[in-house]
Amino acid sequence: MIYGKPNSNEERIVFLMAGSREAASKRATSVLAALFDIEPPEVYLYNLASFVDLVDSGVSDDEDLRIFELGWKGPLVSVWAEHPLFLTDDSSLLGKWAELYADLASATAVEAIRRARS
Repeated sequence: MIYGKPNSNEERIVFLMAGSREAASKRATSVLAALFDIEPPEVYLYNLASFVDLVDSGVSDDEDLRIFELGWKGPLVSVWAEHPLFLTDDSSLLGKWAELYADLASATAVEAIRRARS
């Protein structure tokens, strides 16, 4: 789901585990209100999606990475989630996030070296 901060254009991707979209919305609203010291009605959530929805809409070869995809150019991912909030202790989810960002950091470093040599 995406959380929009009150009085701001800033948005954050939020991951959590819940039995339904309604349960996810209630849990996220409670936690985010406490985290940002705001009233629950000020919490603005949208684009709630299940793991299955995210996997089905993604394009990555590694299906577990698809949940971090935000934009595509044809068959390629053009935008990944940045700085998501993990409201879960699911170690496999956190591990996939670490794997993705290690790969992205490596690709950025290789590209910087290539440009420096040009």
